[in-house]
Amino acid sequence: MAPRRRSNTGFIGVRLRPAGHFAAEITAGGTRVWLGTFYTKEAAARAYDVAAWRFGRPRHEMNFPEVRSLTEAQSLSTEPLLRSQGEARRYRSGQRRIDTTEADEQFMAQWRRDHPGDVEATRAFWKEKQTYRRERRAGKRQRKAEVEAEYAKGEASTWGENDERWSWNLTTTASEDTPSEDEDFDF
Repeated sequence: MAPRRRSNTGFIGVRLRPAGHFAAEITAGGTRVWLGTFYTKEAAARAYDVAAWRFGRPRHEMNFPEVRSLTEAQSLSTEPLLRSQGEARRYRSGQRRIDTTEADEQFMAQWRRDHPGDVEATRAFWKEKQTYRRERRAGKRQRKAEVEAEYAKGEASTWGENDERWSWNLTTTASEDTPSEDEDFDF
């Protein structure tokens, strides 16, 4: 995975707020978690690192990779600046999300250890799906190339004006552009 981009503050997960304070956020499990507003960008970066430790991120994705443990990161971090009840509520909500995500990740790790056969079956299923989709795409590309080649021939085309192959190739390539109900998955 590519390293995360550092913002204009020079720290990962930290951005400057219009009022001159610094906000810290982290993304976990596809959800953005707000960590708080801080007086300094270093304090916001330390809050990001605490959350990164809790999510088990590698040290090269942290702002201060020299910190060696979650406990050390927590001791160096400060509480966010909470100026209103709304910000306090948002902070508590973010902390609950972190706790929930942490518990989910621990549960899934335990489940993977307890059920290795299910993990392998799931991987095999998605590998098979991926192979199937690649084959379908290759067939689509081939049919599209046939149509384009015949179209490029113009008058010299071996397909007649009312040849069924025109409509069949065009409709099958067009219908493959939209997934069917059993194919709404992404890799």
